[in-house]
Amino acid sequence: MLGWPVNVWTFSQGFLGVIFISQMFGPARFISVEGGEGTGKSVFTSGFAKMLRALGMAVVTTREPGGTAVADQIRAVFAAPPPGEALTPTTEALLVSAARSQHLNYLIRPALARGDWVICDRFADSTRVYQGTLGGLPAAELEALIAFSTDGQAPDLTFILDCPVELALSRVKERGVGSAIQPSVVTVDRYDLATTAVHERMRAGYLQLLAANPERCVRIDAAQRPEQMLSAAKAALEGRFGKH
Repeated sequence: MLGWPVNVWTFSQGFLGVIFISQMFGPARFISVEGGEGTGKSVFTSGFAKMLRALGMAVVTTREPGGTAVADQIRAVFAAPPPGEALTPTTEALLVSAARSQHLNYLIRPALARGDWVICDRFADSTRVYQGTLGGLPAAELEALIAFSTDGQAPDLTFILDCPVELALSRVKERGVGSAIQPSVVTVDRYDLATTAVHERMRAGYLQLLAANPERCVRIDAAQRPEQMLSAAKAALEGRFGKH
């Protein structure tokens, strides 16, 4: 896709490639992928992991909420609460934070300790946007909860996938689902002008995070083709972690 062969490396090429990438990017990195519904996070995460593996890196892909047995059970409650008992934004924030603590301690940190790169589809920025920007929870309280549940650990780099809301919603309609893991957002067949406005607020929330955290966050134009998005991600890695 990007000109890097996967199955045709000789042993020496593969070995030298691992040395080159290790020297270029340094130690294992924790990378999160963020963005609103329909921005292509799952496809991007899969393609980015494949790109790194083709270069000889050990990569673990995961998602939030979820990632471990306990976190997946919390995810099930989060995604489908019992009929007649909708989750409040506070409950949502507490649930995803509990799942995140398990996720960090039983999957993410052990993987990083082994020297594996970790690519996570959503992390704490989703809490800031979904339960904060959309749910209305005070930023100070959310930040305290995030700090408590993560012990202050944040991704080394966050890709924020961004595209016009109209394009994102057209993709949501094509795949036939709305928000699979964020129950505060209604399903696609119930979208109307108001819910389009919700997605605009969601996009604005992510762009605010991008502006506030330029040392960690990188915008990826999600209106591009997947291979173009991956090329931009590779350039970001070289710019952030490359040896100069």
